Amino acid sequence: MKQRNYTDQPLRDLPFFTGLGEQDTHVLCQAAKVKDYNKSEHIFRQGDKADRLFIILRGQVKRYSVTADGEETSVMLCTRGDVLGETGVFSSAGHTFSAEAADDTRLLEIPDEILRKRARENPEIPIRVMAALSRDMHRLQIENEHRALMNAPQRIGCLLLQVSSSVVTGAGGTFSLPYSKALAAQILGMRPETFSRALAQLKPLGVSAPREQDVSIADFKSLIDYCCQHCTALPGECRGSRRDRTRHKAH
Repeated sequence: MKQRNYTDQPLRDLPFFTGLGEQDTHVLCQAAKVKDYNKSEHIFRQGDKADRLFIILRGQVKRYSVTADGEETSVMLCTRGDVLGETGVFSSAGHTFSAEAADDTRLLEIPDEILRKRARENPEIPIRVMAALSRDMHRLQIENEHRALMNAPQRIGCLLLQVSSSVVTGAGGTFSLPYSKALAAQILGMRPETFSRALAQLKPLGVSAPREQDVSIADFKSLIDYCCQHCTALPGECRGSRRDRTRHKAH
């Protein structure tokens, strides 16, 4: 893990800072540290003291809970702009989950004492912390909905649509998974063998995985029609389905 003082990392496109006043942004960032974590390095563990707010600047973080017998559960992958540790910022509670860098990751870490101090002067600060918590709860709600209403191939198709959100093509496209299929199975709460079987069931829809990290989708619309019929996510909430895939030619 490498640590440095905050410099001029662009923040205005991050939900926590969008629209926040210059003074508050300056004070928070002057007190913050930017830290780099290597892939598979733990950021914190379940039960550790929650003494700072983490905002992802780059990379991906796997957050998960651990059962009494040591099994990882409730796995969620967080990306740029997501906030970690918000549940303990205004309390003495420890972290309710563990967080591990899923790849090389850069975080902005803001001490809880400076957040509490600014919150006493500006109620906008706790509102933003609560908004981050609300976004997490909504993501969990959607995931629980998917587990209840969608079959395994549909849930995998949904995940593939989300991780291919940068592919904007007419018919389809090929892209690389940003993480292993084993982690993808964890995120969906599946065993690796279940994930492999369900992925193979998407072949009639034009989905193939010729190599470990590569996935090809022949027709995004067909996959969207198959996966999204049981999802209540609103326009703008889903990176995967509700966007224009037709503006550019396929590569």
